[in-house]
Amino acid sequence: MSAMAGVRVLVLEDDKALSEILCEELQTRGFRPTPAETVAEAKEHLRHFEFDVALLDLMLPDGSGIDLLRHLGEESLATEAIVLTGYAQVSTAIEAMKLGAYDYLAKPVRMEEVEALVMKAAEKAMLRRENVSLRLRLELQDAPAGIITEDPAMRALLQTLDKLAQSDLPVLVQGESGTGKELVARALHQRSDRAGQPFVAFNCAAVPDNLIESELFGYEKGAFTGAMARKPGLFELADRGVLFLDEIGDLSPAVQAKLLRAVEVREFFRVGGTRSVRLDVRVVSATNKNLKEASQAGSFREDLYFRLNGMTLSLPPLRDRKGDIGLLAAHFLKKAGGKQQLSREAVRKLEAYPWPGNIRELQMVVRRAAVLATRETLEPDDLPLEVNDGGWKSALRSGLTLAELEKEYIKKVLEENQGHRGRTAKALGIDAKTLYNKLGPDRPRSK
Repeated sequence: MSAMAGVRVLVLEDDKALSEILCEELQTRGFRPTPAETVAEAKEHLRHFEFDVALLDLMLPDGSGIDLLRHLGEESLATEAIVLTGYAQVSTAIEAMKLGAYDYLAKPVRMEEVEALVMKAAEKAMLRRENVSLRLRLELQDAPAGIITEDPAMRALLQTLDKLAQSDLPVLVQGESGTGKELVARALHQRSDRAGQPFVAFNCAAVPDNLIESELFGYEKGAFTGAMARKPGLFELADRGVLFLDEIGDLSPAVQAKLLRAVEVREFFRVGGTRSVRLDVRVVSATNKNLKEASQAGSFREDLYFRLNGMTLSLPPLRDRKGDIGLLAAHFLKKAGGKQQLSREAVRKLEAYPWPGNIRELQMVVRRAAVLATRETLEPDDLPLEVNDGGWKSALRSGLTLAELEKEYIKKVLEENQGHRGRTAKALGIDAKTLYNKLGPDRPRSK
């Protein structure tokens, strides 16, 4: 069987005997031929199927193979054409080649020659599709980065991720903005059997509702004003790989319904399309919302939630990963390209800040400090004011109660005094017993 088994070949030939022979021989060699006797019939086949190669006779009842060759170019179809003719005229061959024909064969043809030419043309067609896919994917994604952590909860999450990578379960990643949800999705992809296939990321909150459907599923030429050619959607670009849908909780109900079908049966229609497209895509979604509560409240489809939630991975906020803050800051300094390092006091300031923007905010703070600093060791005064003051302005804006704010302040002063209760009580202007009572269950061991 041919190494190109499964290649679709459109055979446009009005001589029934020759058409049957060509189709039979192509099928014997492992190709998938479809016969057509007229230009109109061939165009109808092209509306419903994607062909890799078209064998085109020149003399047809309703026109010429040249007409279909022009149609392939006008529709931007990745189908390579091989022109067949009983009239071996140089002018016709030149016209066909100018219009984009892969090659030209004069009848009678030898099947060995046809097979070799179809294989080469199919390879070119597949390469064209891969180049389009690669170009679009490169526009959509950044280079992946590793997950840096020594936090026990994150380590446990990564162990779960390793197990999930060996399956095709859909995964829902939950966490506040900036906690690294996309990094987790990329890690899942890199550790799976799909690692050599595309990873396509899409932020559902960044695109208007009226454009999301065409972005996800693509569209046909003429589907709407400005649709000058067929465009593959993100599902097609992610075929055999992973499609990462960030902020999925922001999708409108109409798009949720169409996404449900695509996830459930791995089939969808392009916008303006009449032929369903079947693909093999693993969907990983992410949200900073509680989708379970949203589904119960009716703002998110419950059936879609259950379909996406094969397994939920919940990322802790950075303020709950204090042991990782210094590690991450050092990593971002290294990425910034300098030889700078953080002083212990600067690390303590970073650890005391609540990081409402999580890892993304930490990265920007460190990068800014690295650019503006005039010394190799970064001190607290190299950090932004909101970080240097322990984030109290942010805490006030966040709506903490007076009791919560007092407790956070006591913890900060305790950290600045290395956990020494006596010095802390003196700094606060209270006695040690009052400090002990105010700390409650969070009180440290005696010092």
